[in-house]
Amino acid sequence: MADAKLPPDHPDRLVATYLRSRGFKQAENAFKAEAKLLSLDDVDQALIQRGEASVPDYILFYNENEANQPDAYKQSYSRLRKWIDDSIDKYKFELRRVLYPIFVHSYLDLITRGLRDEAKKFLNAFKSDHIELHGQDVHRLTSVTSVQHITENELARNFRTNKYGVQMSRFSFELLFSFLQDNKYMFLLRVLNEHVAISVTTTEPLAEALKDEETGLLGNTVQELENFNMQKVNLTQLPPDSAFLDDVERYVQEQSWPDASAITDELHKIKKEPSTDAAALAAPPSKLQDIPATVRILRDAANRATLGPTSLPSICCYTFHNTYGRLQSLSISPDSQVIAGAFADSHVRVWNIAGGDVKASPPHGPNPEQTSAKGKKPRSSARLLGHSGPVYASSFSSDQRYLMTCSEDKTARLWSLDTLTNIAVYKGHSYPVWDVAFAQQGWYFATASHDRSARLWSCDHIYPLRIFVGHLSDVDTVRFHPNGNYVLTGSSDRTCRLWDVQTGTCVRLFKGHRGAVQTVAFSPDGLSMASAGDDNTVILWDIGSGKPMKIMPGHTAPVYSLAFSQDGHVLASGGADQCVRIWDAAKSDHAVVKREANADRPSWLGAYPTKRTPIYNLQFTRTNVLMAMGTFEL
Repeated sequence: MADAKLPPDHPDRLVATYLRSRGFKQAENAFKAEAKLLSLDDVDQALIQRGEASVPDYILFYNENEANQPDAYKQSYSRLRKWIDDSIDKYKFELRRVLYPIFVHSYLDLITRGLRDEAKKFLNAFKSDHIELHGQDVHRLTSVTSVQHITENELARNFRTNKYGVQMSRFSFELLFSFLQDNKYMFLLRVLNEHVAISVTTTEPLAEALKDEETGLLGNTVQELENFNMQKVNLTQLPPDSAFLDDVERYVQEQSWPDASAITDELHKIKKEPSTDAAALAAPPSKLQDIPATVRILRDAANRATLGPTSLPSICCYTFHNTYGRLQSLSISPDSQVIAGAFADSHVRVWNIAGGDVKASPPHGPNPEQTSAKGKKPRSSARLLGHSGPVYASSFSSDQRYLMTCSEDKTARLWSLDTLTNIAVYKGHSYPVWDVAFAQQGWYFATASHDRSARLWSCDHIYPLRIFVGHLSDVDTVRFHPNGNYVLTGSSDRTCRLWDVQTGTCVRLFKGHRGAVQTVAFSPDGLSMASAGDDNTVILWDIGSGKPMKIMPGHTAPVYSLAFSQDGHVLASGGADQCVRIWDAAKSDHAVVKREANADRPSWLGAYPTKRTPIYNLQFTRTNVLMAMGTFEL
C-alpha cells in the first residue's frame, strides 16, 4: 500500500531505515519499490495537489543514539540556525519560524531526561534568538527545572499538549526537509513531527509582514483554523423597539426644545438602521420612565463631533494620586459622569466627577432644587465593601443604576447605585475572576477567570447561563458584541475567541498576538474588533473572516485599554507606556493585512504622552470626547 503515513514502528519503515543505515542503497531502492513506499518526488507531487503538508508525510522515526547524546540538542540546533542564517533572504524568514518551537522542545526534552545542567547551558546559549518576539515565554521557561515543573508550568504544558502551527511555502519546506535529511538530523525531524504542524499553502514564500498571524501555538493546524473561521455569524444590529421609539418621538414633539428637530433626526436614523432576525437574549422591555434617558442619548448623538485622520478627538485625562500599587482598574459610566475604581484591599470606590451626588440620579435626571431643599450636601464619592480579596474590574449597567465587580475571591457582585449597597453575589468560578462586563442591553453580564473559562450570567440568576471553555490559559478580558448575541474573550494563550451566547460554542478564533491579550473592543457597527496586550501591538480584525486588517505597533509597553469612537472612525489605545495613541480605524484597502513598520505607520494619527500616568481605561463620551484614566506612578 503506497502510504506516506505509516506508523514509525511499521516493519516496512524499519527495514528501509536499516538498509539505508548500512549503506545498501540499491537494496533500499528495490525494497521501497516492492513495498510501494512513496519517494520524495511522489510526496512533492501530492503536496501540489493537496496544498498542505507536514513532517509526518516524510518521516516518522529518528535516531535514538543521537537523541541520547546531550550535545546532540545543542549541535543540531546550532547547525540548523547557522544554515537558516546563511540562506537567502527570500526563504530566511519562513525558515526561522521553526527555530522557536525546536528551541522550546529541545529544552523541555533535556529537562525530561534529567539533564538539568545541559538544559541550562542550552537555554543560555540560544535564548537571545527569541527574546525580542518571545521574551515573556523565555523568562517563564527559566523556571522549568524539573519534570514536575513541566506538568505544573502552564506554558510547558501547552507546548507539550498542543502543536505549534507554522505556515510556509512548499519550496521552503522542501529546503528544510532536504537539509535535515541530508545531514541526518533525525532528532530535529522527530521534534518537527511530534510538536509542529507545518502547513504548505503556496509555492513561493510570502512577504514577512503577511505571515505573522499564521504562526503560533494553536492546538489545531492553520488550515483547520481557516475552516473553523468560516462558520456563519450574524453581526448586524438588532431590530429597534419601534413602539418605544414612537413614544420617544411623541415625547420630543410635545416639548418646545430648540434642538427638538435634531433629536428627531437622530431618532429616525435609529429606526432606519439595518436589523437582523437572529435570536437575541431575552431582556426586560423598555419602560416609559426610560424616555428621558433616551432623549439625553439622542441629544448627545446630535451634538457628536465627527472624527477622522484630519479631525482628532479632544482628550480629558483623569489622574488618581496616592493610589499607585493599590488601584487595580478604573471604569466609567455610559454618561461619563461616574467613575468606579477597584482596589487591591478588597473595596470599590465610586466618584461623581460632574459634581453631583454619587448615588444614581432618578430616570428624569437630577433635581438641584430638591437637593438643596433637603439641605443635604451631595456625596462626591462612596466606598463599597463586600469582597474578601483584591477587586480586579468593574462595569456599569446601561441604565447606570447598577455596578458589577469581580474579585480574587472567585465571585462577582452586583451593587445598587441607588442605595450604594451589595444586592447579589454570583459564585461559579473556581479561581480568581479577572474581568467583568455588562451587555449593552443590560440585564446580562459576562465574567473572565483564571480557570480558563468565561461565563454568561443573568442578574436574576445566581448560577451561570453559559460556560465558554476553549482557551488554553487565563481568560483576561471579556466584552459583549453590540447586538448582544456574541461574547468576545482575550486570553493569556495569545488568542481571542468569539462565542455564540445561544449555543455556548466558539465561532471565531483570532490568532496573531505574540503576548497575552489584555484588552479587546468592538467597533460600534459590530463588524470589526480590536485587540492588544503584552506584545505592545494593536491589531484590528475583521470579524466576518476572522483575519486581521491592520497590525499596528507603536506602544513601548503593554496595552491596557482600547476604545472606538462613537462613529467607529478612530481607535484609541493606552497602556503602561503612559501614552494615549490614536489610530485610523478604517478598513485596509489591501486584500491581505500588512504589518506597519515603525518608520511608516499610515494608521497612526497621534500620540499624547502623560507625565507619569499609565492609562488604565479609555472611553469615548457620547459626543466623542476621549476620557482617559490612570494612577500617578511614583
